[in-house]
Amino acid sequence: MASFVHSLLAPGRRFLPRSRISGVALASLVIAATAPIAPAMADPVTGTVRDGTTLQPIAGATVSAKEAQPASSNKVGGFTLELPPGSVDVTVRAPGYDESVESLVVPEGGIVGAELLLFRPGATSEIIQVEDQAPAPPPPNRQSLRREEITRIPGARGDALQSIRSLPGVAATTNGGPGLLVIRGAAPEDSRVTIDGIEVPILYHFFGLQSVLPSEFISNIEFTPGGFGVEEGRATGGIINVVTRDDVVPKAEGFAELSFINLAALVQAPISRKHNLQVSAGIRRSIIDFILPVVLPEDSGVNFTAAPTYYDGQLRVDWRPTDRDRVSLFALTSLDNLSLINDTLDPNDPVTSGATFENETSFTRVIGSWTRGKGDLINRLTVSGGDGGFRVSIADRFLDVNQLTFEARDDVNVKINDQVRVRAGADARWQEVELGVRFPAQPAEGEPPPTSFSQLPLIDYMATIDNHVAGAYAAVDVKPTSPLQLTGGLRYDYYEHIGEWTLSPRAQASYRVSPAFSLKTALGRYSRPLQQGETVPTTLLPERATQYVLGVEHQTGSGVSTTGSVFYTDRDDLVVRDPLLSQTDPLNAYVNTGVGRSYGAELLVRVRKDNLFGWAAYTYSRSSRVDRPGDARRLFDADQPHNLIVVGSYKLGRWEFGGRFQYSTGTPETPIDGSLYLADTNTYVPQYGRVNSTRIDDGHALDLRIDRKWTWGGLKMSAYLDITNVYAHARVLGYSYNYDFSERQAITELPIVPTLGLRGAL
Repeated sequence: MASFVHSLLAPGRRFLPRSRISGVALASLVIAATAPIAPAMADPVTGTVRDGTTLQPIAGATVSAKEAQPASSNKVGGFTLELPPGSVDVTVRAPGYDESVESLVVPEGGIVGAELLLFRPGATSEIIQVEDQAPAPPPPNRQSLRREEITRIPGARGDALQSIRSLPGVAATTNGGPGLLVIRGAAPEDSRVTIDGIEVPILYHFFGLQSVLPSEFISNIEFTPGGFGVEEGRATGGIINVVTRDDVVPKAEGFAELSFINLAALVQAPISRKHNLQVSAGIRRSIIDFILPVVLPEDSGVNFTAAPTYYDGQLRVDWRPTDRDRVSLFALTSLDNLSLINDTLDPNDPVTSGATFENETSFTRVIGSWTRGKGDLINRLTVSGGDGGFRVSIADRFLDVNQLTFEARDDVNVKINDQVRVRAGADARWQEVELGVRFPAQPAEGEPPPTSFSQLPLIDYMATIDNHVAGAYAAVDVKPTSPLQLTGGLRYDYYEHIGEWTLSPRAQASYRVSPAFSLKTALGRYSRPLQQGETVPTTLLPERATQYVLGVEHQTGSGVSTTGSVFYTDRDDLVVRDPLLSQTDPLNAYVNTGVGRSYGAELLVRVRKDNLFGWAAYTYSRSSRVDRPGDARRLFDADQPHNLIVVGSYKLGRWEFGGRFQYSTGTPETPIDGSLYLADTNTYVPQYGRVNSTRIDDGHALDLRIDRKWTWGGLKMSAYLDITNVYAHARVLGYSYNYDFSERQAITELPIVPTLGLRGAL
């Protein structure tokens, strides 16, 4: 019930023609289609072939490409190829390793210091790639993090998806509820979370302690905070797509893990090597419900009838009938449950005093995919079905939402020649939502959380809502010269519930100034569907946004890379709750009268040496809006100007030591300036100041982690100690007040969270 505790964000906007196409975007499409093709000449590409797990050089590896004579790596793994400028597929082979095909973008003048990795059979899961910057014109400009690195980030407790919180553009806010992500100042519902391209309702369990998908099922994480292409739709913030593993499993293997957070196990094995059929299965269960009631003080006023508990499970079957076909079936499920009794007596809120609070969130997805083709023509078909539910109740008040969802998408990628590639696709989602409400209206963007459930009018409503959507896109990627890459495309989205459609032109460009320095830019129009209470009316428009992004990238041969970007987002048709309609017709109180803007800059400096990895990320961001014509501009609930994160880890033999520090500006809040006494009800009513005119306290924390590995025969053991918030500076989430609102007390996260984990693997 994060929306009632932290107030869900619901952006606002102005009216613009929904089918208007940017002249800049059209110009980019024309350039992409008519630019001349440059001749290709060979340039030297030098580098090293390494073991992808140990990073040791591999001697005697064969490095080849159809555009060049093959080469063999020397005793220190070094090689040299003569390759033409442009995109070149390089094949790497060595005895005892899986063959690898790497796509290199060779600039004029060649490449110095290329790193090519080979993995032994079954070891390719040791790489997770995180696309953490925008724009990303094809081929994707992707930052890569080794799995060994990403799962050992201090404070992440071995969870790969926790790494997203340590990247530029991601705020440490809890205004959307713990566990939800705020990207570049956008509300959580403005961004889209998918697994293998299929949307899922949540990415994290209660309080954001753990993600719903174990790291062992993840191949890579595609994180784009803005400026994404037409292949992604129905989001005005950022995109997070989790790509699951389909690596070949050479033999049966598995692990079991026990920590202070959860108990987990995973097994994976080939079913039939002859038919290239394999299976993976995992399960986790939290143990917080055993620990939290013990550590909470007796005077906390909270008694659990069911302490916070979560479960998740995964089952995946992969089949490769031919070298051109990959078929997979992936099922996952997640359940969170919490039940407690509030023993605190509040004369202003008799409904919640001594009442039982219950919250349950669950979802299930079954995702099937078939990828056919290689090289010049690749087609991927994905279908999915599943359900989801959310229920919160306090005494006799309740909010009950149940969804049944079926989704399908098809993506085709056609290489015309070395300079031109065409991409197209379509997707559709059928979704039926059963809604049961006997609850006060949830706070909209800019409205403070309720201080008393007893005094707020109830909404009594039961309905079944169809929330179907569909979309299609087409894009052209062009390389008129080897340093320059252009992409132009157009996306169409249809929102059946409100009978509205949008056209979204987008363009990206990348120019390599030198082998180490590149410029990137993106421009595009975006839209998102209505969420939660916004889905009841049928007269609204989808929210819209126009994004502008300019980025730079610099890489050196010393293991240091720097990326930076500046961004500006215009938002219109923002959904706002009308105060008058809230009193007369609360179910249809939303209107599209708001406009907003977000702007800022991001910087990421990454270091990767033999025994050292880490990065420093800083984001400056401002987000503001005007709810109605004539209103004063105010801050978004998610505005957070400064966010600094420094991460580092060092290996020393079988030991590894790491640290993570984060500082972030407190999010805005609407202050309570006093109260009004109501004699007829003997209660106090808060008197609020200007909307979002103050901030909660700034947050900062230091996380530390120690890892140790050892081997007993065929058993691989590892242990870790991960301490979140070492110096116990509890981050403030909000404030609670006494009966007459004359005093307040901070509501904080747990001041310190030590986690001790032990893992055994065969």
